[in-house]
Amino acid sequence: MHRVFDKQVMMANNGTTYTAKIHYILHQYWVDETDDKIKPYVLLGGGPELFVTLMLLWLIFVVKLGPNIMVDQKPFVLRKTLMVYNLMLVFINVYFAYTAAKWLDYGFKSWVVRLPARNKWSDKAVDELPDKIIYFYTKLFDLFDTIFFVLRRKSTQISFLHVYHHFLTPILAYMVLKLCPQTVIFEIVCFVNSIVHTVMYSYYLVSSFGPWIQPYLWWKRYITRIQLLQFVIYGLALLISIYYGLTTDYPIALQWLATWQPFMFFYMFYRFYVNSYNKDKMQ
Repeated sequence: MHRVFDKQVMMANNGTTYTAKIHYILHQYWVDETDDKIKPYVLLGGGPELFVTLMLLWLIFVVKLGPNIMVDQKPFVLRKTLMVYNLMLVFINVYFAYTAAKWLDYGFKSWVVRLPARNKWSDKAVDELPDKIIYFYTKLFDLFDTIFFVLRRKSTQISFLHVYHHFLTPILAYMVLKLCPQTVIFEIVCFVNSIVHTVMYSYYLVSSFGPWIQPYLWWKRYITRIQLLQFVIYGLALLISIYYGLTTDYPIALQWLATWQPFMFFYMFYRFYVNSYNKDKMQ
């Protein structure tokens, strides 16, 4: 059974200084809980310091530093760059939708979210691991989306929802791979989210062709509806799992952060949808 975070902290409390306790919580815990098969990969092998630094630098740039630098600068057009970037993400997400479907045995694999026994890897799970690591890296590649908004001075696109979503997704993927890389939750999220992102980045790709294509983009609002549907799926799966006690073996650190995310995301995306497409109902 997976060692639980609060028990580890209690063990660290015995005969240690306050500094040592903090070091354990912020660094050593993540080293100890990382499976040996994960440790060779960049950003995932040791403590979270480098990963956290990268995420904080991105956050500072897109929220404060970048907009301040660009305030007196001419916006970058980046049309060709965006076309290539969005095309790459379409292919990436098509690939991972198909790959995650294979992980799930095309729906025949049990979707029970109980955590598998620690350090017991099947040959299939070992073979799947490199692709799961690459999927985590693609969540970092997604961060360029916001950087391009900054460089193009599209400040209205850099909403709290956008920043929160892009900031939290890599963090959740990082925590899952560090603490419970074999969970079926990772595979389900990858499958559903890759389908959603295939549609979304296809829209971004087509829209980058210029103003003449805008009349053909009437289906934009349906992207948000699909996003709402995915959070309904996640939320229902989570509630069922909690009801049947299937989440108790997960690390408490992950439970604290992940449990309420489907509901938080649904609320924020719903507010975005209403504000963007159905303002009359806000009256």
